[in-house]
Amino acid sequence: MDWPEQGSPKSGELFVEFIGQVHKTKEQFGVDGPITVHCSTGAGRTGVFVALSIVLERMRYENVVDIFTTVKLMRTQRQNMVQSEDQYHFCYQAALEYLGSFDMYGVQ
Repeated sequence: MDWPEQGSPKSGELFVEFIGQVHKTKEQFGVDGPITVHCSTGAGRTGVFVALSIVLERMRYENVVDIFTTVKLMRTQRQNMVQSEDQYHFCYQAALEYLGSFDMYGVQ
């Protein structure tokens, strides 16, 4: 996946698919507990992956989309999670693309 250090991926849809594959692989191996995620700084790209994982799960199970609060809470645990404005914007773009993948009856 083409993802520059201070930038963001070009496709939100592909990134959402990537997150889904990571979670499916975890389930296939019967692994419980958190997934370890790390990039060069442990905050930018890592923050985007973690934030979107949380946001997509909440969208799926709670019908809630709250990227601002998710990132704010993550930053209480680790500074600079989702480092750049571009990465923050990408979180919204990917969530919007995910929502757009549902038809008008809420079925994917």
